[in-house]
Amino acid sequence: MKSLLTPLMCALLAAPAFAQEKPDTEKRPSADQRIADLERRLDAMSRELESQKTGSAMPVVAEEGRFGLGAGASKVYAVPSGLSIGGYGEFLYENKAATLQDGSHVGSEKKLDALRLVLYTGYKFTDRIVFNSEIEFEHGGYSDDKPEGEVVVEFAYLDFLIHKAFNVRAGQMLVPMGFINELHEPPAFLGARRPMVERTLIPATWHENGVGVHGDLPGNLTYRVYLMNGLDASGFSASGIRGGRQAGKEANAQSLAWTGRLDWTPLPGVLVGGSFYTGNSNQTGTGAALTTTVWDAHAEYRARGFQVRGLYTRTSNSAGAVAALDVADPAREVGTRQWGGYLEAGYDLLRGSRQALIPYVRYERLDAQQQVAAGVFADGSRDRTLLTTGVAYKPIPQVAVKADWTRDENRANTGRDQFSLALGYTF
Repeated sequence: MKSLLTPLMCALLAAPAFAQEKPDTEKRPSADQRIADLERRLDAMSRELESQKTGSAMPVVAEEGRFGLGAGASKVYAVPSGLSIGGYGEFLYENKAATLQDGSHVGSEKKLDALRLVLYTGYKFTDRIVFNSEIEFEHGGYSDDKPEGEVVVEFAYLDFLIHKAFNVRAGQMLVPMGFINELHEPPAFLGARRPMVERTLIPATWHENGVGVHGDLPGNLTYRVYLMNGLDASGFSASGIRGGRQAGKEANAQSLAWTGRLDWTPLPGVLVGGSFYTGNSNQTGTGAALTTTVWDAHAEYRARGFQVRGLYTRTSNSAGAVAALDVADPAREVGTRQWGGYLEAGYDLLRGSRQALIPYVRYERLDAQQQVAAGVFADGSRDRTLLTTGVAYKPIPQVAVKADWTRDENRANTGRDQFSLALGYTF
């Protein structure tokens, strides 16, 4: 690589000499600007040379993402210009126990699912204007004889990269909450399935239309703040707010919502942060405002083969507005207060090598009906405790095979234990 870069560096270093021949009336860039431009061009050329060396016209996917996205999802930011293609996929086998925890027999349930096939497509118009998108085919995709599949646009936005500390993003975007909603590529998280807390209370994958700003601040801080269309309370239920996502499809925008996050990385491998969402979920334009507020605090540590992650979240829905709903409305059963959290840890037994073998454990607690409106009976099955133990094997960083067992208990004793096996990849 050094032998290839040397003549390129010489040519680039010689470039300012030509700029000096321009008339003095033209404003010349400062020394710092020339150095920054030189570093940028050297980085782009080294990436291009590496891709040629591997026989690929696209950049090699990195293990870390950029601008709040996963490695595959942020590939477009690394290309010199033009088209970028990435993606990920998941296959999932689930085997639920035949017996409920109260002793009753319900029969085993076994499924083998082509869970997701995702394509990231981006286009870098200039160094300042970037388009990025994610198109997801779920459960084998959609066809007339298999209507349970679906095709979803999970994000499609334009980034206007103005400054390291201030950039503008507009379009359909991921709500920047928790860990999984933005970083959901299979090799990026432990477990054959995503944490239950981040599938229900923070309803991943959660994406809406809007506009906002993001950037990096001094002190190793990163932030994102968006104004988006709000949730639609007509889709709420006893299981939570997940059904209220509008997903950018002719979204009712009678009421808008604010969401954002702030993360601090004091040391490499250490992350501490929080995120929030708040807005009126009454999209009818009449009646009392149904304010939904979600917040979370999260932290992560990765070093010397260890990876530890923890998250705590709370959701509130204005009790008066929920109580005023029609008694037959399923949204009336939504918890006026919900809470949950999890702690997971893993250790790479093969640390230091290209491969990884990671035993892991995850403990989760959540209650989607911690408090309910007057006249609503809280369902004990919504108060859950899950313990997942398993192992993940990565022959290369972009491919993961995961197997685990989940003990799923609830206050109604209707939980079912489950064995899960997953194959995932990203590129």
